[in-house]
Formats: sequence, structure tokens, C-alpha cells
Amino acid sequence: MNKVLAYFKNKSDFAFSQEIMVYGYEFNYPYLLVSSVLPYLFDDLKITENIAPENNSNRDGRVRFKKYIVIHDTGDTTKERNAAFWSNVVKTQQYKNKCYDASFQYVVGNDGIYHNIPDDEVAYHAGDGTSVEYKLYDTPVKVQDYAKISIKDGYYYINDENTLLLAPKTDHILTSKDINDNGILITQKDGFYQIGETYFNQTYQKIANRGGNNNGIGIEVCINQTADIYLNYQLTAKLVAKLLDSYQLDIKSIRPHHFFSGKNCPQTLRENHLWDHFLELVQTEYDILQFQKEGYQIQFVPLCDHIAPNGRIKDISKVIYYQIKTIKDGIVETYEYKS
Repeated sequence: MNKVLAYFKNKSDFAFSQEIMVYGYEFNYPYLLVSSVLPYLFDDLKITENIAPENNSNRDGRVRFKKYIVIHDTGDTTKERNAAFWSNVVKTQQYKNKCYDASFQYVVGNDGIYHNIPDDEVAYHAGDGTSVEYKLYDTPVKVQDYAKISIKDGYYYINDENTLLLAPKTDHILTSKDINDNGILITQKDGFYQIGETYFNQTYQKIANRGGNNNGIGIEVCINQTADIYLNYQLTAKLVAKLLDSYQLDIKSIRPHHFFSGKNCPQTLRENHLWDHFLELVQTEYDILQFQKEGYQIQFVPLCDHIAPNGRIKDISKVIYYQIKTIKDGIVETYEYKS
């Protein structure tokens, strides 16, 4: 068995279903989330270009290097609000007869993946502004096996050692409890920690990180009622994996909107504790992309009528039965799974 088939075999017990709540600003709704047979979507990545005009006020135009992939959901559960709808909102700058000032590079839905703002440009999606450039600050704290950040007497501490870097200030004393759920950016250089640029978001009352708008590629995921929500997560994972590969980023570069503002977004992923699962989808898509770059052709063959050709499960009550075929250097190998 070659390494690709072994990889899929190790994930063969992946399939699951889970009752979740989908959260929107207009209404919430209960939903049965059904996975695919594997954490890989057996389909090609297709992107529809729908770039906003250069004279749009929500297209900044400034070019910045990219450090992050920023994940959002639309927060809009109305069934008609699909990816094409939101893409055209950005392009036309019209939403509910008002000017729409936000923007994002991509929006993903059952109807496709739409590209709205060039990847290398600034977009308005993360809530952290655009006036402060991405920067890392040196600290005197040596790298250890773990890094726990806290705030004491107005300073950031790492592992109970003073970084000599001031935490943001506001009209009340900030503590460690004011840091957003996803923490503060900590990196390493020459055996010492560095801390990224932070600020206090007045709207969400959280200490958050800079770099979302300027240095992030923003992706909105549709959660509209009647949509296949899991398919949207898989489509997004396939897109993110491609972006990681294209811009030489790693899995740590994927951040929720919350990291940059304190907003509870993407709320459906966060509230249903699915963020780590989403990262697993991305990692799988990325790994398979590397196999394909090595020359492996991979085919998925459903051996029952309740599995779609892309691996989506149509009926969770029936037996899963499928075959995976690989072709490399003229050698064909297969693996069959039944559960």
C-alpha cells in the first residue's frame, strides 16, 4: 500500500453526524451536520472571479504581504443569501439600499467560491483597521517548551516573566481576562519570544491583534438556511489549503475573525466547537495537495448509491462502501473500505 492509500486508510473511521445550532443575526436554526466519508473533498477547486472595481471605496488598493488567512461566516441565515449574493454586494457596494463598506477576498457557498478583492490587497473584514502596520516586538524572555501570556501591572508577561512590553490601555485597568479567546501573537527569534502588535477593541471590549485587514486574506463562509453547511466548510478548507501552498504559509496562519477584534466570528464554528475540526479539514486538503504535486492521481469511487462522487454522504443510516484508486508512474493501486 503506497503512502497516499495509507494516509486515507488512517482516516477511514472519520465519518460522523452532529446536531448543531447555526447562528445568524436575523435568526438561528438547528441543523444536522453530516460529514463526508473522509476529511477530503474529492472535487477540483473552482473559483469564480468577480473582482470589485478599482474605484470602489471598499477596495483599498494598497498591496501588503500576507501573514494570515482570516475565517469568517456571513452571519446571515436567510436562505437566499448565498455566495453569489455576498460577492455581488462587495462588487456593487449595495446592501439593503445602503452603501456596503466592508470587503473580503473570497466568499464560499454551495453555489461556488467567488473572488472579490485581489489576494495581495488590503480588505476591510477583520475589524482591526488599516492604519497600523504589522510588526513584531522583541522581548527578553527566552523560548521554553510552552508560552503562556498574561498581563500584570500593565505589562505583557510570558511564563511569568516580564516582556517589558506594555499592554494596551483604556479607561479601566486591563487584565489577562480581557485578552481575546485566541490569544496574542507570539513568535520566536534567535531563542527569544516576540509579540505582535495589539490593541483594545472598544466595540467588543477585548485585546486583539493587528494584521487582519492589512495582512490577512479574508474568507466569508455562507451559513444560509437550506445550504449544505459541511460542504461549505470543505470548500473553504480546499481554498485555504491552496492559499497556504501558494503563499508559503502554515496552519498557524489560519485565524478566526475573533483573533483580530474579539467579535464572536465565525460564530457557528466557534459555538459548536468545530474550529479544530475545520483545521483538520484544511490540513488534509493541504496534505493531499502535496501528494498531487508529487505526481499522484487520486480517484474516489463510491461503491454504494448513498455516497456522492465527491465523498458527501447522502444517507447516514446506511453502510459506507467506497474505493480509492491512485495512479503514479503508471502503477495503479486501490484501497476499499466498508463500514
